[in-house]
Amino acid sequence: MRNKKLNILFFLPLLSVAILAQETKKWTLTECIEYAEENNISIQQQTLNAEYQNNNYRQKKLDKFPTLNGNVGYQLSFGRVPDETTYEYVDQTTQFGRFSFGTSVPLFQGFALRNEEKQSEANWRMSQNELEAAKNDLAINITAYYLQVLFDKELLEVAHEQYRVAEEQVKNTQKLVEAGRVAEGNLLEIKSQSAREAMEVTRMENNLKLSLLNLAQALDLENPEGFDVVAPEIPELEQQALMTPPELFNIAVDIMPRIEAYQHNLASSEYALKVAKGNLYPSLYLDAGWNTNVSKSKNSVDFDFGQRFRDNATQYVGLTLRIPVFNNLSARTGVKNAKLGIRSAQLDLQQEKQTLRKEIQQAYADAEAAFQKFQSARTAVLAYEESLRYTEKKYAVGLVSPVDYSVARADYLKAQSDFLQSKYEYVLRTRILDFYMGEELALD
Repeated sequence: MRNKKLNILFFLPLLSVAILAQETKKWTLTECIEYAEENNISIQQQTLNAEYQNNNYRQKKLDKFPTLNGNVGYQLSFGRVPDETTYEYVDQTTQFGRFSFGTSVPLFQGFALRNEEKQSEANWRMSQNELEAAKNDLAINITAYYLQVLFDKELLEVAHEQYRVAEEQVKNTQKLVEAGRVAEGNLLEIKSQSAREAMEVTRMENNLKLSLLNLAQALDLENPEGFDVVAPEIPELEQQALMTPPELFNIAVDIMPRIEAYQHNLASSEYALKVAKGNLYPSLYLDAGWNTNVSKSKNSVDFDFGQRFRDNATQYVGLTLRIPVFNNLSARTGVKNAKLGIRSAQLDLQQEKQTLRKEIQQAYADAEAAFQKFQSARTAVLAYEESLRYTEKKYAVGLVSPVDYSVARADYLKAQSDFLQSKYEYVLRTRILDFYMGEELALD
């Protein structure tokens, strides 16, 4: 018993470490996107729609084959019927059984079946493209949330560093006050500055928690507690040789799923017109079948079920031609509406291409503006860093007031914040441009 207790005590720390490791697992961008695609309800609905359209397509392929149906019937009748021998009407109970098999083969329907199959295939492919487009939109949103977390992480590190420096200044000023080199009021000002830096750390921590919560909710995590992400090493940013918007559009228009979806929608509308025109033509069916019946009255003698079953059996083969003569002009109205459907699908495709072109133009302009902002912010942060360093030296010898020193620190912190924001904005904008060229969203 004692050995069992020792074993339990031995494994408890290991179990705690394992649980802690599981709780503190950090997610990569790829893991976030994959998890979101598997658990997002909208994506699941799109997946169900794609499966539904696939089932319809498979059924339309099977509709070309013959149908075969069997029928079995039984009837019990009571009443006066002619006697089989005397032909006099007598009260009699009769049992009647029917058995039949029949098939019908569509030989010609104005090519409606073939065009319905093509239309169903176009609808199925359109649903697949819509699913991929939904996944792409989700991936972009997840990437934006992910970069916001990285931005808040770096900004929190800056706030921690500023607070550390402020605490050092408090200690240095305390020594200067004790040495009689500066007034005690300077120490109070520096302590106030340190308190503001501590508040800034708290504010940045709250911002980071909020951005992590936003990302966790975008992933539809049931419990966002302990959720965290990997901060990848982002290389030094340099201006990229960006493709022009027309060049990007020529690539994107051929690979974007949402454009393909509208193209398949147009194809579906074209096949719908062919189906509607097929309703104007006659349809021809080949019919074949076999049937028999057996009847037995109460007074029947020498009744042989098998013999009557065989004797009453008949077979048939025939052709049925259905000619549309007048159906309230419904077929011609269907053709007119199908033509309108084609025009509507053409306009939808044209509008989607225009939307894509505008998005690429905007993304290109945003990427260029983001890099210009990044360059300016990088220059500004270097300048404010040098200015703060110079102010710190002057403050150490009592040449500037605590207020001036606080202003210099605040300016430097603002410059760092602008720099980090412009950095991640430029990363996001360039990743979006890469996405339009068919590349996966990634940060490494």
